Amino acid sequence: MSYPVCLGDATSSGGRVVSCQLARTHTINGKPPAVLGDKATCPLHAGEFAFIEGNPTRKLNGIPVVLHGHRLACGCQGVASHAMNVRVI
Repeated sequence: MSYPVCLGDATSSGGRVVSCQLARTHTINGKPPAVLGDKATCPLHAGEFAFIEGNPTRKLNGIPVVLHGHRLACGCQGVASHAMNVRVI
């Protein structure tokens, strides 16, 4: 099972998710989930990059949810902070 990446979660390069466009309306265990287009920092590539992958069948407000392992524009991956059983429909 893949887990959702949320605001503040890490990236594979040691960065952090810094923006979640659905932060005002959606939370998972108190944290806003990342969706396609949200951004994270990347120290390896020295910048802030958007998520370019999301699950096409798990969406919030019609936008694909970013799951563990989905990639940023720089090529690094989102890392879900904890394993939990969340159903996103």
